[in-house]
Amino acid sequence: MHPKTWMSSVLGLALALLSPAAHASSATPARSTQSVFFIAKSENRNQVHYGIRVDEDCRPLGPKPVHGYWRMLEKGETEMAPLLGIEAPAYGLVDAQQVEHTPEGWRVRVQLQAFSERTIEIDVLRENGRCVTRAWTTVGGVTSQLDHVYVRLAWPFGIERILLIGVDPDGRTVQEVIRH
Repeated sequence: MHPKTWMSSVLGLALALLSPAAHASSATPARSTQSVFFIAKSENRNQVHYGIRVDEDCRPLGPKPVHGYWRMLEKGETEMAPLLGIEAPAYGLVDAQQVEHTPEGWRVRVQLQAFSERTIEIDVLRENGRCVTRAWTTVGGVTSQLDHVYVRLAWPFGIERILLIGVDPDGRTVQEVIRH
């Protein structure tokens, strides 16, 4: 097999590992509904965070409860800004979001436009009197709680590599490198 074909096959296989089969419970750290996971990049400290809108019963609001926004850390710890339309191909979500009720709470399935082949399942439930979340996807072949994505930009344009960082059901940090 030609090296380019082999690399395309490996990348395709990595991206085809879509839906997490089983989720761990409270063995992994919960996150707030304001920041379920985030994307950081090498260019500066600003980050794109993904939050989920919920009601007082932790039920996701509307057909598209998950949304992205900028944390403008270069300007200050509390500065935020909306995503711009031109940023959607890099940071936006695919329009369809599947919301379903589970025995533990709620689950919302989303996909980033840049990684539409990989599903992220966000569990929303009540723990210790507050709404919390855990985002699940496949990281390095293991169903893991997604913490964040780090994008190493190439000079002058493009992406050198993408690093997915999560926590496996046993609480160990897992990583997967995707090269472009």
